[in-house]
Amino acid sequence: MTISETAKMLGITSTASLNGIHARFQELVKEWHPDVSQHDPDLSHIMFIRIKDAYDILVEYGMNYELSFRAEDIRKGTDYDSGEFWMNHFGDDPIWG
Repeated sequence: MTISETAKMLGITSTASLNGIHARFQELVKEWHPDVSQHDPDLSHIMFIRIKDAYDILVEYGMNYELSFRAEDIRKGTDYDSGEFWMNHFGDDPIWG
């Protein structure tokens, strides 16, 4: 399966963190695990294997995906620099006053 196919298998349509992928996997396990599923046992078995395979592929992809820590890459999609981010999120906190 491709990365896109595995994401679709887990119901992930655009972006997800590794934590999000894991949470979605847990939701699907609760529905499809053969020991608890309300679906046909043979279908549950097949679906569980497909879900587990998809999860393993996405986690491996996420664990091996290179992250950029260059300032220009981190700022992509934001309108301000890290100093502005800090002030906007924590600047009014009494601990800093």
